[in-house]
Amino acid sequence: MKGTIGTFQAVLLVVSAIFPTAIVVLPIIIGKYLEQDSPLAVIFSGLIGLGIAWLIGTIIKATGGEPFLGWAGRKISPIFAVVIGILLLQYYMDLTTNVLRVYVNFIKDNMLLNTPTAITAVIIMLVTLYMINRGIEAISRINSIVNLMLLMVIPLYLWGLTKHIDLHRLLPIFDHSAASLTLASLTPIGWMSEVSVLLFIAPYFKFPQKGTFIGVIGIGLVTLGMFVEILMTLAVFGPQYMKNIAYPIFSTISIIQVGRFIENLDVLFISYWTMSVYMKLAIFMFATVQCFKQTFHIRNDRPYIVALSIVIITECLYTWREPEKLNIFNEEGRIIIFLLFNILLPLGILIWTRIKEPVIKRKEYKT
Repeated sequence: MKGTIGTFQAVLLVVSAIFPTAIVVLPIIIGKYLEQDSPLAVIFSGLIGLGIAWLIGTIIKATGGEPFLGWAGRKISPIFAVVIGILLLQYYMDLTTNVLRVYVNFIKDNMLLNTPTAITAVIIMLVTLYMINRGIEAISRINSIVNLMLLMVIPLYLWGLTKHIDLHRLLPIFDHSAASLTLASLTPIGWMSEVSVLLFIAPYFKFPQKGTFIGVIGIGLVTLGMFVEILMTLAVFGPQYMKNIAYPIFSTISIIQVGRFIENLDVLFISYWTMSVYMKLAIFMFATVQCFKQTFHIRNDRPYIVALSIVIITECLYTWREPEKLNIFNEEGRIIIFLLFNILLPLGILIWTRIKEPVIKRKEYKT
């Protein structure tokens, strides 16, 4: 069913597509290069992210709510649409695998220490498949509720850390070079480019012409959330702590006590984060399925969803068995993939259609 996601719901889908893994992965990478200047990388990558959101929104507006690969095939070539569809399918499967592995590693390190990794991965994917089966409208409604929980946590988070803040830990400012800022910003820019998932969700928007607004507001909220998180972590623990601890956001929240009613705020935040990762998995799994349907012109996708899930679980268990390799790839290798599939590919398609369109009009005029 088309036209079932409101603008506000779509904005929150952008937030959930980026924020849950960004708050776990990015602080360590940014802190490694910039230390107390880390908030500068968030601002810089956020500005670039707004440009990427504008690009994706422009394409969505051009499609007019039409499926992305169908539009590309009509405007450029059906063969070209199939080729890029296969490439994007591999990309979204790999990205879903990455999210699944990050979540599995967190569960393994902090909660289910003795549970086999395969069991954890299968259970998480079964929950994700159930959400996919309910449709994107149901996912967006649940996602809105999950993000409202975050709005409840943020005021308590800021108020609870007030007595622990030492602004001297943020000094000296502008102490790092432009090269360090660039290196620290590359990976966050890659994460911001995940806004391109809107290309496969846009056919379900009530107002596809608001694609740019949805992307820009979503990226703005993610940037604000990342800025606050990194700033507070630096002010409470300092730059050395942030770049050496695996999950700085959880350490920061764990020291907050709100009276006797809520002794530890980390319980609320972990509840939010757990649900938000499921939302992110559902969003990218949905994009994977949509990409598969549009590439191979499949109407009934249910027989294929299980097969796609098995491939994702297999890659999760065997390709990224060692967390160190996954961390290195997220820090150094994934930016190239993000740049290619989330920025250069959509930009190339948009330019190609803009160049080709006047040629077609001239031919029609002559005939």
